[in-house]
Amino acid sequence: MNRLLLVCIAIATFATSAIAQVKMDGTFKASQACPAVVSIKKGTNPDNASVGVGQTYNLLGKNKDDATHYWIEVPQADPHQRWVEISCGSVSSAQATAAKPQDSQDSNVAVNTDKGTVKPKPQSRGFGGKAPYYAFALSWEPAFCEAMRDKAECKNETPRSWEASHFTLHGLWPQPFRNQFCNVDPKLAALDDQHQWDALPEPQLSAQTKRTLDRDMPGTQSNLQRHEWIKHGTCYPGTQGADGYFSDEMELADEVNASAVQKLFVANIGKQVSAAQIRAAFDQSFGQGTGEHVQVECDKQGRLAGFTMNLRGDIPSGVTLQTMLLAGDSARNKCDGGLVDAVH
Repeated sequence: MNRLLLVCIAIATFATSAIAQVKMDGTFKASQACPAVVSIKKGTNPDNASVGVGQTYNLLGKNKDDATHYWIEVPQADPHQRWVEISCGSVSSAQATAAKPQDSQDSNVAVNTDKGTVKPKPQSRGFGGKAPYYAFALSWEPAFCEAMRDKAECKNETPRSWEASHFTLHGLWPQPFRNQFCNVDPKLAALDDQHQWDALPEPQLSAQTKRTLDRDMPGTQSNLQRHEWIKHGTCYPGTQGADGYFSDEMELADEVNASAVQKLFVANIGKQVSAAQIRAAFDQSFGQGTGEHVQVECDKQGRLAGFTMNLRGDIPSGVTLQTMLLAGDSARNKCDGGLVDAVH
């Protein structure tokens, strides 16, 4: 964890989430103007996006076999992936397949050494029968790249990049801290500890999840996703493997990026923003008191690096970010505020 930082495979127990349970290929043609929302359950539509009569959209999936909503791409919306009610149009050339759990072989690889095959570490989730809890970290990438200019994601960053105006994924870390490298071969854990991320196995992701992750986590250009999966994702209490782990945290990040918190940062690029303002923006978007569970972080130069949220709840079951924030532990800020850096 040396840096601060919807999709077509779903959680079968939460059909109304922003993740499609059933993948589909084809197109959706709108027969009426309808809202295109980020979240079915909450009706989130930060930019008031809608589908236009007679317009055709790329079809990604539906929320369940007996669907109420289709999952489509709306190019003019931000984020592009949106839900629309099935009564709003028709689909064509659609092939549907139910999402299947990803096997976890990438987290259980046995490594052959000159001393033989090393057995995986035993899994240690350690929740003690209580609701799982997490640290969820989002980054302000321009600040990170000020000190990491040689990284691929920083060399490729431009003022038009997603990360120039949105928070990016650092990680979703099951707590307590000992929940690391669950069922992971010690050899792989050692490679991770040595930052040899290129040598780690690639998490098994659907093509759609990988495309979205490459946007939401620019660090995939430096194989951050391999590190995050091996060290933290293998301890995630879901049943959908790496695809479910990254999909769930991208959905959480989408909620923050559709909130007053993101708007606060974008409106103040090049200016100072206080930790109190950031916490107030969380309160505005997610409910009074949620900001108290957010730890604001700065770099040594006084730039806002991002924040870490203390969450408690069963994420795969579909519990909302607001609920998890309110249930999480209180947090102490690491700084009183700082500069919202621009891409340079």
